[in-house]
Amino acid sequence: MKKFTGFCLLWLMLGARVVYAQSDGNKLQFDITDGYQRENFHWSIAGNSDGQNPNVFSELKWTKIGGHSITASLQWNVYQKFSVYADYSRQFITSGTVNDSDYSNDNRTGNTYNETFNAGKGNTRGWALGAGYQLINDNWLNLTPYAGYSDNRQSLSLYDSDNRFPGLNSSYQTKWTGVFIKTIASIKLIEKLKFNADITYNQVSYNADGNWNLITTFQHPVSYRHHAIGYGLNMNGALVYTITKHIAIQAGGGYLHWQTGTGTDELYLNSGEVDKTQINGAYRTGFRVFGGIRLSY
Repeated sequence: MKKFTGFCLLWLMLGARVVYAQSDGNKLQFDITDGYQRENFHWSIAGNSDGQNPNVFSELKWTKIGGHSITASLQWNVYQKFSVYADYSRQFITSGTVNDSDYSNDNRTGNTYNETFNAGKGNTRGWALGAGYQLINDNWLNLTPYAGYSDNRQSLSLYDSDNRFPGLNSSYQTKWTGVFIKTIASIKLIEKLKFNADITYNQVSYNADGNWNLITTFQHPVSYRHHAIGYGLNMNGALVYTITKHIAIQAGGGYLHWQTGTGTDELYLNSGEVDKTQINGAYRTGFRVFGGIRLSY
């Protein structure tokens, strides 16, 4: 949250001497981008609900899960300085690996299991909807903060393409849902060329479930569930070049960092028992490069 606050203060200082001006007449802005996205994601659980015995009992690490990524976003000036914001994004995972490790002692010592599998299928996706107020609309700077609700999900895989474990097709599904605060800024560099930047802070509830399909002592299709509270940061920057009054092209990149605190892990056994322990946290980082068009009306 401190990072987000600092970002807002920076932009406010830059725009402090700017007087509100009339907009260029465009009420609707629609962005469509296409690119490549790659992420790392991992979580671990302890041996018991107190986070001990050992402090890391099992850990899953998805590495370099990458693929084609598309995003669409809309900003609509509905009344005077009030706007609504909406976006949707989706990544099609085509590459990556996942490592599954278990330990008998604290601090990842006494390794009892260590296997690396394929993770090159699945997807990540998300949408957001919010409302904002235009603080600055000058011929060289535009600044609009938004607040709203977002839903971000991951559909991750764990399989074996080398037939070492026939029939292996396990999965892990996540949901990061909650409120967000977003700031979008646009700075005019020269005639027809702008630099656009945005940063989003998400306060989220994290819920996930896994299906370890080859373990017969676990229930299916939900073998276990995770729950925790966390946050997410998304940052993007792009150069936008205006071709006509209504059409512009853009290219840029972005970074994401999401994580949770400790939470609960519930394991569902075929016997009907539910074993509970502590999830030590879930961590998601990644980047995206993209190009696309902007339509304004």
